[in-house]
Amino acid sequence: MYNNLPPLKTLRAFEATARHMSFSVAAKELFVTQSAVSHQVRNLEQFLGKKLFVRQGKLLSLSSAGLAYFPVIQRIFNILDVTSAKTMGRSSGITRLAVHSSFALKWLVPRLPEFRKLYPHIDLRISMVTNIEVDLDLLGVDCAISIRNDNPQYHFNHLQSEEWFPICSPQLYETFERLPLAEALLSFPLLDGGYQNEWLRLFDRLQLALPQDHQMHYFSHVILLQQAAIEGQGIALSTSVLADADIQAGRLMRIPLTLQENPEMFTHFYFCCQKERRNETDIVALESWLKQGFTQ
Repeated sequence: MYNNLPPLKTLRAFEATARHMSFSVAAKELFVTQSAVSHQVRNLEQFLGKKLFVRQGKLLSLSSAGLAYFPVIQRIFNILDVTSAKTMGRSSGITRLAVHSSFALKWLVPRLPEFRKLYPHIDLRISMVTNIEVDLDLLGVDCAISIRNDNPQYHFNHLQSEEWFPICSPQLYETFERLPLAEALLSFPLLDGGYQNEWLRLFDRLQLALPQDHQMHYFSHVILLQQAAIEGQGIALSTSVLADADIQAGRLMRIPLTLQENPEMFTHFYFCCQKERRNETDIVALESWLKQGFTQ
C-alpha cells in the first residue's frame, strides 16, 4: 500500500522550489543549504523517472511533468497543513479563500486593504475558481464565495443576490437610445460569457425569439466580456458587483428597462466552508466582513 509515495523531504524541496522558482530561496525557507534542496529535487526526479524542472543556466522553469505535478502537491500540502492545525486545536495562521476571477477583480481585490487593516493577524490568500461548482478539498482552500449552495457537507451563508441587466458603452448607447430595447438587441452583437440562458430568458420576457443566426461573441470569462462591452463591441449582461465601478467611471452604461422588460434574473452569492469549521475564529471574521461588505 502507498508504494508510489516519494519521501516527504523530496516533496517539500520540490514544492518550495516550484513556488519560488529558486533553489536558493527554497533553501532559506527550509533552513537547509541550496545544494541540499537541489539534491532532494534530483532524488524526486529519479524516483518519478521524470524531469520536473528545465534548467537553463541560472534560469529555472517547470517542465511539462512539473507543471502537472506542482499544483497537486501544493493542494495536498495545503490540506495537510489545515487538517494538522485543526487536529492540534489551533489555526494554521493562513486562511485561503477561493473566488471567481470576475468577482475577485471587481469587488474583492479593491477591498483587501480594508480587511488587512481590520485583521492584520489573518494571512488571507486568494485563489481563483473557474468552475461553477466549488470543491474546497480539491481547491485546497478553507472557504469560498460560491454561486451554488447545494453541498450538504458545507455551511452556506447568503451574502447577496445580484440582478443581471444589459450594459454597453455610452457611445454605443447613443446610437440606439431612442429605439425600443427589442430592436436595439436585434441590431447589435450580443456578448456572452457563458450566460446564454440569461439572454434567452430576457428575450422570452420581451416575447421575442433570439434568431439562431444572430451575431454572438463568446468569452470564457465575464471580465473579458465586460472589457469588450467597454470597447463598444456589443451589448452584454452584467450585475452591480461586476459593473458598478465601470458604470460610475463612465466606461459603461446600464441600459434602462421598463417594468415589463425587467427579466428578474439573479445570481446568488454564498460564503461557504466545511460545516465543522464554521466556528473557527479567522473564518468567522472573514465571513462577517464579507457579509457586512455586501450589505453596505
